Amino acid sequence: MDLLLIDIGKGTQDILYIDYKKRDNIENAIKLILPSPTSIIADKIKNIKEDLRIDGRIMGGGPVNRAISEHMNKGYNVEITKVASRTIRDDLEEVSKRGITLRDKIENPNVIFQDLNFNVFKNIFNEIGREFKPDFVAVACQDHGFIKGQSDRITRFKYFQEQLKKTKNPYGYVLSNPKECTIFSRFKSILNTLRDNNYNGFVMDSKIASICGILDYAKGEGIEEFIGLDIGNGHTLGVSIKNNEIKGIFEHHTRLLNPEKLKYIVNKLAEGTLTNKEIYGDNGHGAVVMENINPQEILIAGPNRKLFKKYGRYAYPGGDVMITGCIGLLGAFEYNFN
Repeated sequence: MDLLLIDIGKGTQDILYIDYKKRDNIENAIKLILPSPTSIIADKIKNIKEDLRIDGRIMGGGPVNRAISEHMNKGYNVEITKVASRTIRDDLEEVSKRGITLRDKIENPNVIFQDLNFNVFKNIFNEIGREFKPDFVAVACQDHGFIKGQSDRITRFKYFQEQLKKTKNPYGYVLSNPKECTIFSRFKSILNTLRDNNYNGFVMDSKIASICGILDYAKGEGIEEFIGLDIGNGHTLGVSIKNNEIKGIFEHHTRLLNPEKLKYIVNKLAEGTLTNKEIYGDNGHGAVVMENINPQEILIAGPNRKLFKKYGRYAYPGGDVMITGCIGLLGAFEYNFN
């Protein structure tokens, strides 16, 4: 069985293509670290010298949204389908207020929004003489969720709280049916893309996928009780784990953290005294802690992991920190579908 594991971030999309029978030899699997879809399309927009006519699906925003704003500041108009416009904001009224024209259909689009471009993968595999024919596709990305009138910080963290009520095993945090994505438009778009391309698969929050990758690394190192940190470009997610179960979780904005502040939060997480009010009141997303742990290690991943280098230990799932999320997806596949 061939597995395609894709972790879509703000800066890169990290890809692992592996024959599951060779799961124990990940170092020899095909790995690709490519620019993220949002950065690829943002660069394309910067080179367009005319009005934008955007079609496609919901995808990750960030660089794309900034590129659209910069294009409009140059005096160009922007038309976009209502479906694709949710990339900019889930609330279409807010999209319209920015001066963007919403359409039911766009004729002759010059920009196509999509998180998953399987033609790119097929072309790469064709060049190296390999057949691109995954039997299962797992994707990690970030979706805050949307409930009109509610802060997306609250919406996103409530999802984590609800998941914890169902299971404390992070491998269980997967969505495989578009009907499950009631508040997650990006997750739903990815699952529909998989279905449209006749792939079986699931989607998972990228932060949780990274934590699952760290958990895989901890298992390999014989570490049963630890703090796992994914220190990303936008968010930092921390969990306390004992015997493969989450005992506490918090999420904050990386830009608001420094080493000492993060150490304070990590210590309170381990002690079991960290509160949701404390994190949310500091403009983070939130926290929920069920019990204290005595961590053997503090394991760190993510593009800004150097922030906590002197207080923790880098994790290298699959021998490569760049595929931490992919290894987490692999673990989630094994737990839920194998």
